[in-house]
Amino acid sequence: MKRLFSRLALFLGCASLLFGAGGCDFLTGEDQADATGLFPVLLDGRWGYINSLGRMVIEPQFYAAEAFSDDLAHVRTGSGHGFIDPDGDFVIEPRFEDARSFSDGLAAVRMDGRWGYLNRSGTFEINPQFTSAHAFSEGRAFVRTLDYDWEYIDTSGRIVRDATTPDLDEVDEPAFSDGLALVRHGDTYGYIDRSGKLVIPLQYSAARAFADRRAAVKISDRWGYIDDKKSTAISPQFISAASFSDDRAPVRKDGNQWGYIDRSGSLAIAAQFDEAMPFSEGRAPVMVDEKWGYIDPSGAYIIEPQFDEAMPFKDGAARVRINVGERQTYGYIDRDGKFLWYPTD
Repeated sequence: MKRLFSRLALFLGCASLLFGAGGCDFLTGEDQADATGLFPVLLDGRWGYINSLGRMVIEPQFYAAEAFSDDLAHVRTGSGHGFIDPDGDFVIEPRFEDARSFSDGLAAVRMDGRWGYLNRSGTFEINPQFTSAHAFSEGRAFVRTLDYDWEYIDTSGRIVRDATTPDLDEVDEPAFSDGLALVRHGDTYGYIDRSGKLVIPLQYSAARAFADRRAAVKISDRWGYIDDKKSTAISPQFISAASFSDDRAPVRKDGNQWGYIDRSGSLAIAAQFDEAMPFSEGRAPVMVDEKWGYIDPSGAYIIEPQFDEAMPFKDGAARVRINVGERQTYGYIDRDGKFLWYPTD
């Protein structure tokens, strides 16, 4: 029955391309899948999961569903938020008011208006006590206490700070990477290590989290990059700069066009794109004339611009959007641009 259901779903997806009728939907976040190779899709108002071949393996039954992380997926039913395994069975029953995906073996969940952290067996490792909570990364998580102070905690729930830790304000990228976390106090940015020590002073007017051992920082009106040794790696010279990934970073040096630099700061791909995103799995989404496609590290098009939205690749697939009139239809493509799940709404 499941196989018949999968074939029917794929047939309807094909028909949607040929005749403009939508038969199956999906909508998902930036992180589309993990090592399970499963991707959330929406069909007739309920969420299920397809595999990397585009076959439905967990039939639609959830009110909401996120990507698998640590081999468990956060889903919502009429009863609440819980977690399933790759077979679609509940490992942690849906009994929470809200939840975040697993990371570092722990998941933030909300109960009675307070956030705490569960382990994979569904037992609280850190009891609910925070007004807000983000995912763990490198053994640290960014939380807001009952006093409305932002802090980093360790996996036991202990606040991590030392004499140099500044009062922390909320940031867009609250996570550790390469042993460092971006922090903000007022209008200035710096970086702390896992002990809470301020190892790169609050001195930048804007900054991004570390990625691929580089972090974009803004000095005066130009962006440059520092390395994880706390030294300037690429001098400030860009109007705009995004994160490194796969030894490439999208930048805008002059004018409105984006190109890519290598780790030395040299231009590796000429400025020619209206918008550009970091590389992932050897592909980068770029936009030209309001359409998105994908390039390889040399700048050659692997998938010509044709989508109204394109997300980075993960586990061999990427989410794309195609507008059909006023409808927004979504699908998954493989690294060659072939559809794993045809765009539907």
